Amino acid sequence: GHQIETAIQVASNYGIDWLTIDFNWAKYWPDANSDPQWDELDRAMNAISNTSIAVMVSIYNAPAWAMEASGPSSTWTSELALRLARRYPQHLLAFEIFPGANTVHGWGTTPNASAYVHLLHSVDTALRSAGHHQTTLASGLNPIEGTQSALGFLQSLYDAGLGTQIPIISLRIPSVVHPPSTSPDEVADYTLRFYEQVRQVMLANGHQNGLIWLTRFEWGGGQSAETQSQAEWLQNAYIAMRKQLYIGVASFYCLNDTSTGTNLLNTDGSPTLTLNSLGELIASESGHHTSSSSDG
Repeated sequence: GHQIETAIQVASNYGIDWLTIDFNWAKYWPDANSDPQWDELDRAMNAISNTSIAVMVSIYNAPAWAMEASGPSSTWTSELALRLARRYPQHLLAFEIFPGANTVHGWGTTPNASAYVHLLHSVDTALRSAGHHQTTLASGLNPIEGTQSALGFLQSLYDAGLGTQIPIISLRIPSVVHPPSTSPDEVADYTLRFYEQVRQVMLANGHQNGLIWLTRFEWGGGQSAETQSQAEWLQNAYIAMRKQLYIGVASFYCLNDTSTGTNLLNTDGSPTLTLNSLGELIASESGHHTSSSSDG
């Protein structure tokens, strides 16, 4: 967005310490015979270079040339991760690999737990072998097609040998219409506390030392204009998540009008009510990492 430099500086000033950047592979590297188009990501990373913000890049939407019958190519995905790690060694500290891999939209074809586990281990091994330190996150688990389906996919990952080499399970929870305190047992669809159900699967598979990152969660109560209720919802969400020691980064998205390309500023460049509310929470407490997300 045209305010990305201002947004990043404001985020830093307010104490936000992580930024999630979605990297659309097919858009920025459409041709295997040419180099990736780095301009937009360079712009964001250059702005971040003057701050202490850490970056997680979320790789999604593999181009057709990088797809195989079982899903995205582990060789090409590893190559992309290595290129990103080499280009941005200072602030790029984590990779999320194909968020929503439990859905056709996220994986690019029929979800395949075995293929996904193989890809994750390939990327992680490639990074380590090349001396890079970035953390690899698994799944970006999305409950949009039903919580039991998503939890079943997570169990399939463990059955396929996910193990504990991948230290973090990531979640993407879209358009949450219930208050942050709503228990999964109270409603038929999903809630923000989907993370509690995910944690139970992790514990059942001996992954008690693993963490959960919410790499994207959205308020579903209407986004045409920012209101006090949006700000209160976000603040209550972070308060609820801070109580869970197994939750690390939590990255909110689309809590106001994002037509400017940022979810931190109004069109005139002033902080949103949501950002002010979040800043108050950060100032009053320390603990879990607070982050924002941006499309790359």
